[in-house]
Amino acid sequence: MARTKNFVESEALDKALDLFWQKGFHATSIQDLVNHLGINRASIYDTWGDKHGLYLETLKQYRRHSSGQFLEKLRSQKTAKEIVRDFLTDIVEDSSQDELKRGCYLSNSATELAYCDENVNHMFTDNRMKMEAVLNELIKEGQEAGEFSTKHSSESFARFIFNTAGGLRLLAKGEISKEEMADVVDVAISALN
Repeated sequence: MARTKNFVESEALDKALDLFWQKGFHATSIQDLVNHLGINRASIYDTWGDKHGLYLETLKQYRRHSSGQFLEKLRSQKTAKEIVRDFLTDIVEDSSQDELKRGCYLSNSATELAYCDENVNHMFTDNRMKMEAVLNELIKEGQEAGEFSTKHSSESFARFIFNTAGGLRLLAKGEISKEEMADVVDVAISALN
């Protein structure tokens, strides 16, 4: 007979994501997860298989959340240039409010594990390709509307903006002011002109 779960899986995933984001995969023990999630080991193993299975589910949860936020911006009535600026500015805002200086969870995961974990590598690569495809379409629209230069392809500009976003998240892990990060956004936007 199957046991009844006495926890909400999505809430436990959010808590696990928070802990992994703070400590990383290797530095987080099963006991850390038991303590932080408030559930027993058996529940973790029954629900996610093992620590790695739980970790992969937190990466999926993070992707769903961050992709949803970005896609919501695309539905706005703003110009392509405004959407790209907002995308980068939101990173500056979010990063400046993160006292723990965590950076991007997916990028942190790729840095820690992509070289040795095919699942993490695939998730990071898939995310990059999807984000670049969305940015490509947005920049192409901006080029057609005369908002962005055509000196480079929309694909090149999309790759540039995606990497600028990653760079901002990395910068935020160290000592940098919000104003310095905003300068990076200004330069990136001017590079598209």
